[in-house]
Amino acid sequence: MTGAPNRDVTVLLPVFFRDAAPERIRLLRRALESVTDQTFPGAVDLLLVDDGSPVPVESHRTALGAAGARARVLRLATNRGVTHALNCGLAAARHGLIARLDADDIWLPGKMAAQMDLFAADPDLSLSATGMVLVTPEGKRLSQHVRPAEWGPILRFAVDVGCPFPHGSVVARRDVYLALGGYPHLASYDHCEDFALWSLWIRFFRPRMVEKVLYEYTVSPQAVSQTHGTQQARASGFLRQELAQLDLAERLPAAMTAFAGALGLSVLEAGLIALRMWRHALPVRMPEAAVEALRVILPDRDVDCLAHHPGALTPADMVQGERRMHGSGVIALARPVQWSAPPVPMRT
Repeated sequence: MTGAPNRDVTVLLPVFFRDAAPERIRLLRRALESVTDQTFPGAVDLLLVDDGSPVPVESHRTALGAAGARARVLRLATNRGVTHALNCGLAAARHGLIARLDADDIWLPGKMAAQMDLFAADPDLSLSATGMVLVTPEGKRLSQHVRPAEWGPILRFAVDVGCPFPHGSVVARRDVYLALGGYPHLASYDHCEDFALWSLWIRFFRPRMVEKVLYEYTVSPQAVSQTHGTQQARASGFLRQELAQLDLAERLPAAMTAFAGALGLSVLEAGLIALRMWRHALPVRMPEAAVEALRVILPDRDVDCLAHHPGALTPADMVQGERRMHGSGVIALARPVQWSAPPVPMRT
C-alpha cells in the first residue's frame, strides 16, 4: 500500500431487477452511458453485479446499447442484498481504484477527470467524492449538495450531519477497502452500510472532496431513504454519536501526519499501521514521538509503552504483512478500553 495507484478503474454497479420494466432498463442504460462518456487516462472495467435478479441482467444486454456491450456481468445465484453484492464486486474487481454507481444514477461530464487529478496530485489520498444534485426520475432538479473538501471538515460533517460522501460519486483505493474488510454486513447497519464503512475509513485514511456537482442522484419511491428511512436514521445517529465521542475532527489530520513523520512512512502507510494496531492490539516498536501521535489517533484505546514484548513488530513489518521481530524504540500496544465518554451534543 504505497504510492498513488494507476488510473485504471473498476466501476462497481450492483443491480437487482424485480422485473424487466422498460423504465429500469432505460435508467440503467443511462447510468452506463454516463460512465462510458467520461474522458480520463486509464482503463475502465465496468462491472455489473447482478444480485440474483429473477430475469438475468445479461439478457438485457442488447437493450443496454453500446455501453452495455462494454460491461462485464457478475451474476450472483441468489439475491442477498446490496452489501453482499458490493463485497462480491470488490473481490472480482480488476483494478486498484473502485468507482461506485447505482443503476438509476449518473455521473456528469468531467467527474472522473477531476477525481483522477486529485489522486495524481496526492499519493496519500485514499478516497475522493464529489458534490451531487438530487433529481426526480424524470430529470427535474430538486436540490444540490456540495460538502467540504478537507479531512478535518469531512470528519466534522460526519458528526454534525451524517454520511460524508454521496455513495455513487466515490472513487477509492481497493487496497483500503480490503484492509477495512469491505462493507460491514451487520444487521445494525442495514441500509446504512456506506456510512458504517466511511465512519471507519475516515478515522485512518485521508479523503478529499471535489467541491463541484458532478453526480446526479435519482430520488424515487424505491430509494432506501424512502423505504427504510427510520432504520437508516437510527443507524446513522449511532455512527454520528460514536464519531462525536472520539472528537477527532480538529486533531486527527495533524496527528496522522506527525505519526507518519515519526515512523518515516507515508500517511497512507501510517493509517494502515494505526488501523491494525487498533483492530488487532499488535505490539509495534516505534519512536516515542510516534507514540504520542498514536494516542491522539486512538482515543478509544489505551496506548501503553512496554520495555519488552516477544512478538513486537516494526512498522515496516506491519505494512508488508510480515512478522519479523527487530528494530529499536519503545514498544507500543493499543489495548481496547471500555468507552465511557459522556454523550456529546450534536447539531441537527
